[in-house]
Amino acid sequence: MSRVFYTELPFPTLAKTALADAQLRANLAHATTTIRDKRLRVVGELDDWEELRSAGAAIKDYCLDHLDELCLELEKNVTAHGGVVHWARDAAEANDIVVRLVQATGVDSVVKVKSMATAEIELNAALERHGITAYETDLAELIVQLGDDLPSHILVPAIHKNRSQIRQIFLDEMGKSGLPAPADLTNDPRALAAAARAHLRERFLSARVAISGANFVIADSGAVVVVESEGNGRMCLTLPDTLISVVGIEKILPHWQSLEVFMQLLPRSSTGERMNPYTSIFTGATAGNGPSDFHLVLIDNGRSSALAEETGRDVLRCIRCSACLNVCPVYERTGGHSYGNPYPGPIGAVLVPQLRRGQRTALEDSLPYASSLCGACFEACPVKIDIPKILVRLRSEVVDEKRREHPRDPELISMRLMEKGFASARVFQRLVAAGGLLGRLRLRTLRFLPPPLHKWSGARDAPVPPATSFRSWFATTHPAANVAGPALSPSRAPLVHHHDARHDSAPGHVGRDVAGRDGVLSSIGAALGGERRRSPLPADRAYRLRGDLDSAPRRELLIDRLVDYRAQVTTCAPDELATVVRELLTARNSTSVAVAADVPDDWTAATHAAVHVDHPPLSVADLDAIDSTLTGCAVAVAQTGTIVLDSGARQGRRALSLIPDHLIVVIFEDQIVEVLPEGVARLDPTSPQTWISGPSATSDIELERIEGVHGPRSLDVVIVTTATG
Repeated sequence: MSRVFYTELPFPTLAKTALADAQLRANLAHATTTIRDKRLRVVGELDDWEELRSAGAAIKDYCLDHLDELCLELEKNVTAHGGVVHWARDAAEANDIVVRLVQATGVDSVVKVKSMATAEIELNAALERHGITAYETDLAELIVQLGDDLPSHILVPAIHKNRSQIRQIFLDEMGKSGLPAPADLTNDPRALAAAARAHLRERFLSARVAISGANFVIADSGAVVVVESEGNGRMCLTLPDTLISVVGIEKILPHWQSLEVFMQLLPRSSTGERMNPYTSIFTGATAGNGPSDFHLVLIDNGRSSALAEETGRDVLRCIRCSACLNVCPVYERTGGHSYGNPYPGPIGAVLVPQLRRGQRTALEDSLPYASSLCGACFEACPVKIDIPKILVRLRSEVVDEKRREHPRDPELISMRLMEKGFASARVFQRLVAAGGLLGRLRLRTLRFLPPPLHKWSGARDAPVPPATSFRSWFATTHPAANVAGPALSPSRAPLVHHHDARHDSAPGHVGRDVAGRDGVLSSIGAALGGERRRSPLPADRAYRLRGDLDSAPRRELLIDRLVDYRAQVTTCAPDELATVVRELLTARNSTSVAVAADVPDDWTAATHAAVHVDHPPLSVADLDAIDSTLTGCAVAVAQTGTIVLDSGARQGRRALSLIPDHLIVVIFEDQIVEVLPEGVARLDPTSPQTWISGPSATSDIELERIEGVHGPRSLDVVIVTTATG
């Protein structure tokens, strides 16, 4: 049975288990420290980081202020490219939609890309109830699923497991759902990654239905953007006949240009890399170059309720990077399971209580207190969500609710008594005098207080009031000041607590009686209101838009970044290309190579390997039997070491660069740009794209980088050092 995420137990109860687990704390300390250090290094490379943060926050604010309009624009463009858009007001509707879509294909299993949205709605459990098995394909999610566990981090779900624990899970569980792990499996991370690759390979190649989320969806083109590292996402987004993407309505970006901001913010904030190894971008159905049947499921599930509140709207900026988790001292000591829901850490502490309005339990009421309010999360957030401020607001809501529902609670009674004491100068002075009596007893601490205060003093010492109050001391030592008396007495104004009726409503409340699309749109419209705030898109793009390096240093920067990703780089003149290709194939012991139909014959003229032209299209089995792929590219970004394939000239379809173990990419010098905005400007947003930054890789086993998980194991790059091509 798939385990469910949500619990009603409060955070302190859940945290006790984690705090008692020394191995867990050691794993978390190592992982969060490593990611923090990596992030600081790559963020420090950008002198316009703060400008990028401001741009990201402004773009997200614009999207939220115009969310209903952007949703409709997205629907129009996805539909125009052969996709189908579905709308879900809550988790039950979203699960029902996905179950029906899978059942219509006649399959009883699907492959999945890691997705916070599907975790939020507990999709795996819903599929299982209808006899459909969902196979997680992300390495960490696979570890968690095989171990009958739950994720504990947004980006590194198995962060709480070490390599020895993972090895045992693989040995015990892999054989129950597919190819078993090798009997002699060691706990070396490369051996563990190889076991996962072998276990999932046949499932990828034969899957008919895949389910994903998305990091972004772009309104003006209908493009869906999925950022990942291992190649499992590419497998799921490319090979099956049917793809179902489940996406929260807040993931919308307004236009293609805005992607340049978030693709600089997200990788650096999440994995501490200049760019993730793989980013897949596609628009609608892509028959012949991806799934022929594409469904986009847009979910509300409480987002419109959050949208109606200022703090809730700020939380919806979140791009799920997990930077706040990696700097949070509370998360580092308690881990993700203590948060009792799919969203751990500071972002979970503010997001979940607002998504679950109307169904709040002891867990949601405790989450705002799972923080030291140190502010590190705000400093790390790439879209400037002021999490501490929101936590304080949510805490006040919990207190207000408690005042209404439990007026005789001992703690509240004591607070009211304190209020009366502070509201009256006479009573306050008498209390100070009484406290002075204790001070004159020369006690160091009050070790035990009478009930019901004994629960407090049982875990800490109470300070003893001073023998002389500050006012008395000041009046004695500064008689000329004459500050004593009622003029300095506290205000008598009573404390007023307002209750917001919106907090009583359940997620999707506005449209609960209106089906699907109209229900979601009416909820969004009501949340935004008739006199909505209309924030403009930032007109001044203060971050860096153009490079200033000449051709040679730009090329050298690209080489440096590619080598940093452990790609092999060769430079050559145009008349040397065929020889270089032959040598690279020979060095990899390749006896066969796949090419697109328009790859020039002279690229492969010198090779002894069998050349397989993808015309007519090679089958998945054919590609799996071929050793290498040779392809051109659309553009290369030096600053991030990113190569973009867009199925254009000399590239062919996406599967060509995905399935064979060895990939050779040819880049001509005039295709190299310095910074990401230049690269984005050269691309057609409607083209199916694969952004490659090194070989497929994972850092999910104690954060040790391992190449060749599900995509090509090795990447060779040939840079042709003239502008002709």
